[in-house]
Amino acid sequence: MSRQYFMFAKSPLKQGGVALMFLTLTLSGCASMAPNSPVSSPPPARPPVQSSDYVQHAEATTLDAVLVHAISEIGKDYRWGGDTPQAGFDCSGLIQYVLEQAGVDIPRTSFAQAAALPSVPLSRIRPGDLVFFNTMGQPFSHVGIYIGGQQFVSALNRRQGVAVQSLQIPYWAERLDGVRRPMPRELLAMRDN
Repeated sequence: MSRQYFMFAKSPLKQGGVALMFLTLTLSGCASMAPNSPVSSPPPARPPVQSSDYVQHAEATTLDAVLVHAISEIGKDYRWGGDTPQAGFDCSGLIQYVLEQAGVDIPRTSFAQAAALPSVPLSRIRPGDLVFFNTMGQPFSHVGIYIGGQQFVSALNRRQGVAVQSLQIPYWAERLDGVRRPMPRELLAMRDN
């Protein structure tokens, strides 16, 4: 009986040892059979878009939208205090309406509009920029939208309505106060950083 006991006792050990050895050989064989692949690094990351590139693109898009909306209002009536195409426009009402259509929130009066936007040298004026004039003995009392070719769109008076004028006309040339660039608030914040 003792002999059977030993045989029985040895049998599981042998089986376990054989299984352990088979498992060890299998795993070591897998490890040695793995293909020798070079360690690859992830593809290089694309450089982040420069915020100045984004601002320039967004600025150009805004100016284009302002230009398109300004031109579409040519021929509309003039009305003191007016700020819609249906009722008519005064100069700052036209600007507020057109800029709103282009996604730019701006105050109602021409003086406040000039104060709210960044100044641009006349040498860097672009279509869509705002041009301000001193027409009533006070700065920034009239405003229009530059459309290129030394011309601007403005709500002038009851007789002319919203019309195109030349910056080279002596009346306007002598009264030009400055140029401002219409920009949404988020672009203004990015530009300041």
